[in-house]
Amino acid sequence: MNIERELAPKLKQGFKKDEPMSAHTSWKVGGPADYFFSPASLEELREIVRAGGKYGLPLYIVGNGTNLLVLDGGIRGLVVNIGAPFNYTDHSNSILTAGAGTPMPVLAKSACEAGLSGLEFAIGIPGSLGGALVMNAGSFGSYIGERVESVKVVDFQGRVNTLPEEELSFTYRDSSLAGAGIIVEACLGLTRGDPQQIAGTMEDFTARRRSRHPHLPSAGSVFRNPADEPAGKIIEAAGGKGMRIGGAQVSEKHANFIVNTGDATAADILQLIRAVQQLVKDKFGIELQPEVRIVGEER
Repeated sequence: MNIERELAPKLKQGFKKDEPMSAHTSWKVGGPADYFFSPASLEELREIVRAGGKYGLPLYIVGNGTNLLVLDGGIRGLVVNIGAPFNYTDHSNSILTAGAGTPMPVLAKSACEAGLSGLEFAIGIPGSLGGALVMNAGSFGSYIGERVESVKVVDFQGRVNTLPEEELSFTYRDSSLAGAGIIVEACLGLTRGDPQQIAGTMEDFTARRRSRHPHLPSAGSVFRNPADEPAGKIIEAAGGKGMRIGGAQVSEKHANFIVNTGDATAADILQLIRAVQQLVKDKFGIELQPEVRIVGEER
């Protein structure tokens, strides 16, 4: 294919064809991606974006593969992993600059080491910064969008743009960044604090998460919380804890988690998501909305 000939000499790591997405998602499920890229630099990312546009191929971005359900038929087009080359942090005064591939726990620890407070909540969030920004990830009453000063993106023509805070909007589990381009970097405004106290808060948050979150493969919270009550409590009250389809199970530990017990398929997980939605609707008239992103084709 022409895109292969065009990109192969421009990419240090080349690309993979028919790459199983089960190797790149926290649920450990998902069919093959037509093309899987791991750009080694910002310029390589721009080349991939431009080539995808030139040949009319859809483009999907993944980081740590959390909060993502890839269906068993896989993904047509290009999948781009924002990984290690975009995993970095730096700080100047109270501004922390980080690459979009930086895992959220690494971000929190880097802020702590710099004596900067405001990211303690991020210590237990499993994804990377780029995905966290798109969905305005949060925990313990704080959200990443509250800290954003600016975000650097590559648009879908391959141009690099910096979006200031005033051009961005963040709401519950959503943001205006969803269609703005591919996030490559962000500047976060923090406050000075005592590293020991910051570390203590992070230890407390970590312990609280470990006590209530399952350890089997999952994608974190599956459903958005309705306004009045957490989704997990609603599912539990409806009798959903422990529900199972194939290898997918509603966690006995936290009902807003669906876990892969070992041999789940994406179809199992998708069917269980729908079954939980129907159960809650039948019991309480509440329509739960998925928080996880569902992409690809069914087999």
